[in-house]
Amino acid sequence: MQGKYTPRQARRNAEKYYRGVSLYRTWRPKTFADLVGQDAVVRTLTSALESGKLAHAYLFSGPRGSGKTSAAKILARCIDCVNGPTATPDNTCENCRAILAGTALDVLEIDAASNRGIDEIRALRDAVKFAPSAMRMKVYIIDEAHMLTKEGANAFLKTLEEPPPHVVFILATTEPEKLPVTILSRCQRYAFRRIAIPIMIERMREIAAAEGIAIDHAALSAIAYRADGGLRDALTMLEQAAAFADGEITSETIDLAFGATGRNFAGALLDQLIARDANAVLKSIDDASDTGTDMQVLIRNLIAEFRNLLVGRIDGELLARDLAPEDAERAVDRGKHFTQVQIIRALRLLTDALATARSSGHPRLELETALLRYVFTAEDTTLDALSARVSALEEGTVPQRVASAVLQPPAKAAPEPQPKAQPKSSGPVTIQKVRAAWESVLMKVESEKQSLRGELRRTMPDAIEGNALIVKVPNALSADVLKDNAQLVQTAIREALGVELKVKFQTGSAQPSRAKGGSAARTAASLQDGAEAMKTASNDDPDELFSYLNERIK
Repeated sequence: MQGKYTPRQARRNAEKYYRGVSLYRTWRPKTFADLVGQDAVVRTLTSALESGKLAHAYLFSGPRGSGKTSAAKILARCIDCVNGPTATPDNTCENCRAILAGTALDVLEIDAASNRGIDEIRALRDAVKFAPSAMRMKVYIIDEAHMLTKEGANAFLKTLEEPPPHVVFILATTEPEKLPVTILSRCQRYAFRRIAIPIMIERMREIAAAEGIAIDHAALSAIAYRADGGLRDALTMLEQAAAFADGEITSETIDLAFGATGRNFAGALLDQLIARDANAVLKSIDDASDTGTDMQVLIRNLIAEFRNLLVGRIDGELLARDLAPEDAERAVDRGKHFTQVQIIRALRLLTDALATARSSGHPRLELETALLRYVFTAEDTTLDALSARVSALEEGTVPQRVASAVLQPPAKAAPEPQPKAQPKSSGPVTIQKVRAAWESVLMKVESEKQSLRGELRRTMPDAIEGNALIVKVPNALSADVLKDNAQLVQTAIREALGVELKVKFQTGSAQPSRAKGGSAARTAASLQDGAEAMKTASNDDPDELFSYLNERIK
């Protein structure tokens, strides 16, 4: 949708597409043949009905909008159709029409979220004793079954175990793990899957054509990704977009109607990471922030994109369910520019960033830090960065303009001799020795307690005061977490340097001993201005850039 959009246009379009019944209800499946994306469930239920082997209790589990309640109502009609039990109810007989209209006395749909207590279940237990009033069987559809209270579930258990022969229970839930095992063991279980993206796109295309809704392929794909495997959600968004649009629905219409998801920014960031373009990475994150994109959502989108790259490198056909065909092909092509080790390292950096973003309160900074660490792989001294560099060189995926930086990390201006970390220290311990051995200290602590990795990677040894090592951390929450584990850090220091130091964690940002306005500030300014981004980043310490960014955001 382009140009201005007035409230009058919105009302006109809403009236045009308003039919009194939502699209997902109008197009709710009426037979198992109409139930899309659940072939295994349909095949098993059809076989049971045709062979006359009905169970007394069924459990339909799966994500929202995947067809659980629709399948339960179809099964009820299959059981009570005048021509039944049958796998193909006619939907025209008196019984089928009553079930479709929701007026059948012998088919009851119960919402467990609002009827979850022991009193309601006792009433249900008393009601099931009576024979059906007009139909072959009484069918109870219990939606959101996981919402039953513990007492309610226990009261329901006896009835479920030994129901009268004229009763069938169908339980539907999105969270089967919350149900007691005693209930699960008494039901035939059917797992509904997320509906594949290509299937959802094709189904929406058919419905849009039947309803006279003009929509292009890109918009259908955008809706399908937002729906996350739920066709009901997809049809609700399609109906809303039809009321919102003035003319054909495009991907821009979807962004205007529902907001940007960050998926487009994630794709752009992938291309910039391939090119090792630090300036473009920061610019894209800035653009995403300006459009109101949630930074934590953007991190999750990037994690999903890197997961697709990894799957695409292993077997591109596995992406057919999760992505539209053109997106699956694009993921396979992008994956050729990364090694598996590089992708795994990126996933680690991003998952760490997502974890620390929740506690730090600065998700944008965590994202920038993670992506810049990836770009500056040549200067990262961690073992996973070294492994990524070797893997990149072996597979030839390093861009030509940064190959020399990966082969040989650039020399720093006015280098300081950095002593190697030894199991035992000779001479007085200095802050320089601690900083040189800090990576070894962190690895030792992480080997003991992996959950501290995110917090530890944002620390910096700042000074030695007497027999105490002052370590700077970005916020008070990180300081509290690390104070509880100070003994682990002190033990790792003793093993790495052979000295006893008491560790004190303080909030703040440690500044390397350089003149004011040093290279870190020049690097950040250069990246922001777009001038010689890769050259400047190669000559400076990325850790200093992250410290500078941290100071800027405070």
